[in-house]
Order: sequence, then C-alpha cells, then structure tokens
Amino acid sequence: MLRLNGITPVMCTPFLADDRIDERGLRTQIDFAIDNGAAAVAGPGFGSEFYKLTDGERCRFAEILVEQTRNRVPVIVATSKDSTSATLELSRFAERIKADCVMITPPRTATLPVGQIIDYYSRLCDQLSISVMLQDADFTGAGLPSQVFADLSRKYQNFQFAKLEVLLPGKKCAEIVEQTEGRVQVIYGLGGIAMMDGLRRGASAVMPGAAVLEVYVRAYELYRAGRIAESKAFFNRLIPYLSFVLQHLELAVGTEKKIMAKRGIIDHPRMRHPSLAFDPATEELIDETADLALALCEEAKTVSA
Repeated sequence: MLRLNGITPVMCTPFLADDRIDERGLRTQIDFAIDNGAAAVAGPGFGSEFYKLTDGERCRFAEILVEQTRNRVPVIVATSKDSTSATLELSRFAERIKADCVMITPPRTATLPVGQIIDYYSRLCDQLSISVMLQDADFTGAGLPSQVFADLSRKYQNFQFAKLEVLLPGKKCAEIVEQTEGRVQVIYGLGGIAMMDGLRRGASAVMPGAAVLEVYVRAYELYRAGRIAESKAFFNRLIPYLSFVLQHLELAVGTEKKIMAKRGIIDHPRMRHPSLAFDPATEELIDETADLALALCEEAKTVSA
C-alpha cells in the first residue's frame, strides 16, 4: 500500500484572463514541485480554490495531475463533496485515471455527529480500492477524536492517512500513530506551520503549498538527517510568513500565487471571483512578506543536507 514520507504540496489553480484554468501553468507548477523535492503532489484542495471550481474542472485538474506527474511521485486527488454518492463519483473518477490516493474532508455544510462521520468514511472505504486520506480540516477547533481514525484503520486496509488541520494537533498525532500502530500515517496541513511538532510526534509528511517548497524540503531533510536543532532554527524563520498568510485562506492562496508568479512558475496570480480585495498598504505588506519567503528559498538551496 501507499506510503508518504516528506513534503507533499497542494498545487494552486492558475487562471487565465478569461477565468479558465491555465493548464500550461498547472503543468509547469507540477514539474517545479517534483524537481524541487516533492514526495507527492496533491489537488484540487483548499489551496487550489477547489470551492470555486466546477466538478468538470476538478476532474480536469485531477487528469492533469496524473498526466503531468507521469508516475514520478504519487498523486493525491481531493474528492470531497457533501454527499456520499457525489464523493464516490469523484473518487471513482480518481481511481479510473490511476491516482494513488483520494483526500476527503467530512461533509461541511451540515455538521454531523461522530457516528455518522464514521459511517460516511466506512461506505467510502468499502466501495473504493484506492488509498483514502481523511482530511480533518477543522481550522479553528480540535477536529475529530483520534478514536475515529483508529476504528476506521482496524476495519479498512485502504484507510491509510490522516491529514490534520486542527489547533494543537500534536497530541492527536501521537495518539493516531500509537492507536493504529503506524498503519495510519499522519500528514500535517495548515501550511505546515506546526511541522516541527509533527515530526517530533511521528508525522510522516507535511502538506503545504508549493510556492516556497524548498524551505520545507530542506528543513525536513535536515530533521531526518538528525540535525534537529539546525532544522528547527531554519524552519522557524518561515514562521512570520506563515503567521501572516494564515490569517485568511484567500490571503494564503493569493500570496502563494504571487510568489509563484514572481518565480515565473505561473504567469499571473489571479484569484477566481469572489475573493478578498486589499488596500494598497496591505498589498505592499503582501509583497514584502513574499520577498522575505523568496529570500529564504534561495538560502535553502545553499544549506547542505
């Protein structure tokens, strides 16, 4: 079964002036990620503005991920919908195009009790052969109990991954690893801001965006090489950037796109409407923050592993 170890970035969705997906820019971004150390590529997730894409666009995004990756690294396709049947439809599509894993959040529009959530993932795992990742995306809370992951792991071999995007994820990470005896690998999300905590607690991968990928890869490599203090010192210099952009999802995605455009990976940092609008002072701050992150990327290339 699939194993994930390293940095597994979510691709952003570049847009053309007429609001269509810039497929060439998406392909360039995928190549950039793989060439710079991505252990896998993922999308279309929150960082891809999936919530603004049609189902047809989500399928096309997934097709491009698989086509452009060309089996160089695993492909994780986000297939979340608010019904079991709709999620299964997208997930089966991901299976057909030979993706390696589907990433699925619990239904979001109507909050459900834990028992119903377990039943939801049970039905999905029972009808899919592809690896399943539960994206525990509770950006302002504690998310699902660790027992949910343990229960599903005992029942389904293809239930393999927990992506934690919750507050203070460390204790839950350690519990999942212990309770599943390592069968469920934990991936840290939320821009990877708690990456150092995750590695210490047994997380195997981190899923940020790709704009400053080299920083995450270098910090991960240093950590795995046993140079933990050096890894922490280096990664902690990215925290001001992450603290700034994680104030709002659209700010995070927009800044990632601005950095991608500055680097020539995509042509333009367009966001699909509706999106946040910023006054000139905030735009200037975004540019300054992006430049600081870019400088750290350049430094990452010179740090010996």
